[in-house]
Amino acid sequence: MLRLEVFSDVPVVPVTAVHQHVALGGPIWPEFAAQTWVRHCRGGVPQDQVPVWPGAGERLVGAAVWGGFLDSHFGHFVADHLPRLPAVLRERPGDTYLFTVDPGMTRESLPGWVAPVLGWIGLPMAQVRLVTAPLTVDHLWVGSQAESLPQVGPVPGYLEILAGLARGLEPGVAPLLYVGRAGMAAQGAGVHAGESYVIGLLGARGVALLDPARAPLCDQLAAYAGAGRIVFAEGSALHGRQVLGHVAQEIAVLRRRPGKRMAEAQLVPRCHGVTYHDVGDQVLMAYWKSGAKRPNPALSLYEVRRLHRVFAGFGVDLATGWDGAAYRAAAMADVEGWLAWHKPKDKHLPGYAAALTRAGLMTLG
Repeated sequence: MLRLEVFSDVPVVPVTAVHQHVALGGPIWPEFAAQTWVRHCRGGVPQDQVPVWPGAGERLVGAAVWGGFLDSHFGHFVADHLPRLPAVLRERPGDTYLFTVDPGMTRESLPGWVAPVLGWIGLPMAQVRLVTAPLTVDHLWVGSQAESLPQVGPVPGYLEILAGLARGLEPGVAPLLYVGRAGMAAQGAGVHAGESYVIGLLGARGVALLDPARAPLCDQLAAYAGAGRIVFAEGSALHGRQVLGHVAQEIAVLRRRPGKRMAEAQLVPRCHGVTYHDVGDQVLMAYWKSGAKRPNPALSLYEVRRLHRVFAGFGVDLATGWDGAAYRAAAMADVEGWLAWHKPKDKHLPGYAAALTRAGLMTLG
């Protein structure tokens, strides 16, 4: 159920630290320990801690709305914090919306996607205030998370609100849309090694392609809205699909992390069906300084025959004309870029040579 409530004389503290995308900072709600839905929850359980009030700050006279932590990571903001806002905006369209940000973040250094995302739901940047110094708000409104990580799907009525926002969108037309992550290996992000080669083949076979890291938000949403089937390389773009409501389409996810069913609870109500496909065979794992594994940025290596079978199920023949040497060259370029990012930080990456060998790629010298 969508909820909206107002609290009086609420201190709001700038973020001093962020751990696992949970910020230390934000409103000090009355009876903080007993609060649930007004706080940052995952799986219905509050994840945040009560901030420490640093002392007297500015008083914000009148009413404002709590927007949440404006996480610089697109997927985490869209999945966890944006769902508070569309319903509130219908009731409080003219208020100032307060957001905390990463320590040191300024209005000028906000990621480029922030203004388009907030603008899409009807919140102009002129109504956005970043909390970078302590303040106390006379009356602070807050809406509930209409859905959240990891597997909390939309509450009744939320998708209808999103559908209303999409009126006027001009959908593209594509029987099959592939949404990739090529190029992110050099940034240390989790990808399928050699994806750029696969994307080239898909384009040559008439498949519509989308790179969400480069496409404007409206172009992304138009592509999603007009696709009969979307095939996502597992990643934050899945959360981009959450900006829209229900569309008569199928969604498929090519997993990088075995067994992971990313965003399933959020996507199932938005389409006719969601399937997850294991196209990888070996994984190059990243590590924390403690030595613990870091699965999110792990690099997945295709099992080529499995990849071919999955796309054959989508009506796309990748096997005919497949150039093994060209694929291996693209895959190794991704591996080398990914290792160059991680190895100085992790000092060692156990088992990577064996994984490359088992995946049919030559080992590094």
